[in-house]
Amino acid sequence: MRKKVWLVLIALFGWTWAVGAQVLQPSNLVPVADGQVQANEYSLRATYSGMVLSASLSQDGTTLYLALEAPTKGWVSIGLGSLRMDGAFMVLAYDAEGKTVISEQTGKGHGHKPNPSTLLTAGAVKENGASTVLEIAVGARKFISGNTIKLLISYGNKDDLTTKHARYAQVELPVK
Repeated sequence: MRKKVWLVLIALFGWTWAVGAQVLQPSNLVPVADGQVQANEYSLRATYSGMVLSASLSQDGTTLYLALEAPTKGWVSIGLGSLRMDGAFMVLAYDAEGKTVISEQTGKGHGHKPNPSTLLTAGAVKENGASTVLEIAVGARKFISGNTIKLLISYGNKDDLTTKHARYAQVELPVK
């Protein structure tokens, strides 16, 4: 019996390690920011705290494509450059019955304020039933530190830019 338990634990650990070991590499995939994530549109896909994060890096390594699908009819957010709000470049977005808002913000303490410049090259948000999807494209080099991209993903339950998050996750995405 103990032998079977150990085999199951080893199998589960190996599977968990393999899933967690996904590395973002340059790819020929060019996702379209339309608020809908299609099968095989992104080179990497992982779930964190009930949110699905998809990512691709352009073949030349200059453009980072990200998508976040969250189980909410409220706002969603992708923060880059930090595992904390303070100092992070943040994209907050919501879809209020077809009226979409995408706002580039800078984290300040436990809050955020509008970003003085535009960094996004593309962006779309769309509510799909009980979930909301945010897709963005942004210059990659500013956010790759060593061999990782630090992300802060979150969502809230209202269509605004000020309500506190219902759930968040800190993600260190390995890059090759």
